[in-house]
Amino acid sequence: MSLTERLREDADSIWKKIFEHPFVIELYDGTLPLEKFKYYIIQDYNYLIEISRCFSIISSKSDFTIAKYALQMAYIDMTTEMDNYMKLLGELGLDFKDVVKIEPAPTNFAYMNFLIRICSLGSPIEGLVALLPCFWTYKEIAEYNKGRLVHNTNAIYKSWANTYLSSEYENLVNMLKNIIDASSYTGYDNLKRIFILASKYEYMFWEMAYTMEKWKI
Repeated sequence: MSLTERLREDADSIWKKIFEHPFVIELYDGTLPLEKFKYYIIQDYNYLIEISRCFSIISSKSDFTIAKYALQMAYIDMTTEMDNYMKLLGELGLDFKDVVKIEPAPTNFAYMNFLIRICSLGSPIEGLVALLPCFWTYKEIAEYNKGRLVHNTNAIYKSWANTYLSSEYENLVNMLKNIIDASSYTGYDNLKRIFILASKYEYMFWEMAYTMEKWKI
């Protein structure tokens, strides 16, 4: 069993809850209230920016192989991903100038700080393991719920979901897994702790979006 397969197995109970979270189910069914999806997309902006920072940090202290991959991911995040994000904002009737002014919700803020901390203070592999659940869960969410898209009449939701069923996205996830699996990192328990925490934050991000979490004060 590979390193990423072990991590995936140990996080299985959390991931199953993610696959069946009400936000995810309603999104793939096409019944999710649009205001909740808009909230999610607005919060996702700050997260995308932080992901690009994380990959840049990892690259700065890595060997050539990992540095090259991390820079590619940072570039994709700030170009292709951001272009798609801007297009989606337009389809939702949202103005980017307004989006950037919105403060991250408490859970989003905590998740981003967790990622920055691991990527800054940990090894390159620890940083990649912290980022892996975000990319990998989206792929498995799509595979688990793709049958729901058959009766989904919301074109925006279907288009968003199909991104994660594409061969391009699968290749991206596999590349990240392969780099982690090829590492000579020892100390599985620490990687497991990081992976489990990141998986919990992924669940909490969906919960945050579903409840449209706000600061209490």
